[in-house]
Amino acid sequence: MNKINIKLGIIACSALAILGCGKDETVVRVSSACLTEKALEKDVEAIFNVQKAQIPTNHYEEAKQMFRNQVAQSFLVENVLFQKAVKEGFSATDEEFKARADEFVKSMSNTPDAPKTIEEAAEKSPLGKERALDQFKKGIVIEKYLKDVEAKSIPVSPETVAKAEEIIANIISNNQEASQGEAKFLQRITALKEQLDKITDPKAQKEKFAELAKQNSDCPSKNKGGDLDFFTPGMMVPEFDKAAFSLDVGKISEPVKTKFGYHLILVTDKKPAVEAKGETPASPASVRASHILVRIPEVREVPTKEVVINALSRDSKRQFMMGFIEKAIKEADVEVSEEFKQLLPAEEPAAAVEVAPAAEKKEAPAAEDAKKEAKEEVKVEK
Repeated sequence: MNKINIKLGIIACSALAILGCGKDETVVRVSSACLTEKALEKDVEAIFNVQKAQIPTNHYEEAKQMFRNQVAQSFLVENVLFQKAVKEGFSATDEEFKARADEFVKSMSNTPDAPKTIEEAAEKSPLGKERALDQFKKGIVIEKYLKDVEAKSIPVSPETVAKAEEIIANIISNNQEASQGEAKFLQRITALKEQLDKITDPKAQKEKFAELAKQNSDCPSKNKGGDLDFFTPGMMVPEFDKAAFSLDVGKISEPVKTKFGYHLILVTDKKPAVEAKGETPASPASVRASHILVRIPEVREVPTKEVVINALSRDSKRQFMMGFIEKAIKEADVEVSEEFKQLLPAEEPAAAVEVAPAAEKKEAPAAEDAKKEAKEEVKVEK
């Protein structure tokens, strides 16, 4: 199969499984569920009409072909998985449907004209309310089935478990540090400022600032000695911006608190604003500064080991599920038209059959006999 686009979760199917293959030409069949050419064209037209405004006119046909492939693939994958799930005894209760519907509506709450119920969302489906709700329920069954398959079939490596435990330990340590309050971090930045204030030579102070930035700053700019290059008003957070533009060149600020933590700011250069002149556009005043950041850690929610392991294992799980789906399609009672042959898993190459050199083995005795006969002939001649 060239590509399977499937989302593990609520799966929005683009085509309804039409039970029983009628007289219309069937393009995809999964057991008794059939997608006909007529139904496919109808679905593609409905989807196209919704998306049409975002598609350039010279790409209409290309878009329709893409929708055809998506509808056919969705039909194939989802019906294979749904039928397999039902056969394994999976179903969706009313309580599960309500819970997933509530989750879906909540996930849409920040979108324009957000639906208040799953029914309202289904009414906006280009394929109709009834089909949308039916496929939503099927999606719940498929999701339950795939989660069960995943839980039973994908081993978690010891390395993944160890990494998850390390991540959790770091979060707990970070939270403990954050709970000590801001005083500790203010003390750290103040101590750095005291070191710098003891240096009276501007050049030596600048060099020491860069050294301390490399050793102590929590900002990526530490690799450049804290240098942020030139910036104009508004490019930095307000507190940082105000302090930098109020400092003279060569001066180091007192500790400046922003949402990122505490900063020491050293202004190294300034450029005045330039008015527009002829073809030369105006440019605002700018400042070049270096800084040392002591970040104040935020208290974070400690995730469960299962959540972290799932996150770390996501790629391997995806690979496993892709293989599982391809295998399910291979084992299912499936037929597709020539147009959609590429949706089927690629056939595995036939195993090479090693042919024993039987001919050589048969010829060997004959060759040996020929040699004996030749020797006998030589003796006779002598």
